[in-house]
Amino acid sequence: MQQYDLVALRSFISVVDAGSFNQAAILLSASTAAVSRRVSGLETALGVRLLNRTTRSIELTEAGQQFYQDVVNIFQSLDEAQERIQKRSQHITGDLRLSAPLSFGITSLTPILSGFMKLHPELKIHLQLEDHRTNFVAEGIDVGIRVGRLEDSSLVALPITTVSAMFCAAPSYLAKYGEPKSPKELLNHNCLRYSLINPKFGWAIEQDSLARSIEVDGTLTCNNGNALREAAIAGLGIVQSPAFIVDDAIESGQLVEILTDYKPAPLGLYAIKLSRQFTSAKVNAFIDYLKAYYADSSKIK
Repeated sequence: MQQYDLVALRSFISVVDAGSFNQAAILLSASTAAVSRRVSGLETALGVRLLNRTTRSIELTEAGQQFYQDVVNIFQSLDEAQERIQKRSQHITGDLRLSAPLSFGITSLTPILSGFMKLHPELKIHLQLEDHRTNFVAEGIDVGIRVGRLEDSSLVALPITTVSAMFCAAPSYLAKYGEPKSPKELLNHNCLRYSLINPKFGWAIEQDSLARSIEVDGTLTCNNGNALREAAIAGLGIVQSPAFIVDDAIESGQLVEILTDYKPAPLGLYAIKLSRQFTSAKVNAFIDYLKAYYADSSKIK
């Protein structure tokens, strides 16, 4: 029986999951050439081709598809065995890769992480703060934090809490263009929009416990809430924003909350994970900590 090691098997799984040798190499902290050699060596040991490679993509062969499913199951069993040992020893170790929006990560995530890391000092946290749609598989993300209304996805979204939002604008903008008194008047104003929310959602408005959406337009869209806040402070337009981004600016008088009788619908705060049957102890521990942290309603407005 020909031999091959777990490193070669893990490399093969990573290439398939990531969709490329380059991305797999990043996840494995190895060179692309090394990952390619491992997979080629695995194919030689098995005597079959597992991947069809082109300059643009890779595809599993029929044998590769079957082998991938079998190997994934084996590694899942190994991961489960490791998690059971860790639970018995009450130590959670390894690497936990997290992703969060830049604004939320800076303003709100630090106290959460510091408390969690004190509970699990042997766990290494890798935090990516980014304002784009994350490819969880290619980037090796274990848990993503997302604020807002989510589009349909193959990922699993676990609700953590809700985040209040508000409409606001700078005093200089309101002095020049007037203050809207109803949502329909937003159609006559320059609205600064968050680009990562699907445009079909519009701006969500809640009145008398009924939610509806209004389509707005404006001269600026941006994928970062802090940048939109600064644009609003500069008097460029009206922004709909989570409270944690604009609270300080409202307290200082740089922004004024408007349309207080038509609050935006609260935004969901979600923990996102890959849709797999097995969830590791480190992922469960972090999600449970998030839920416990936000069970205290004073933690977020």
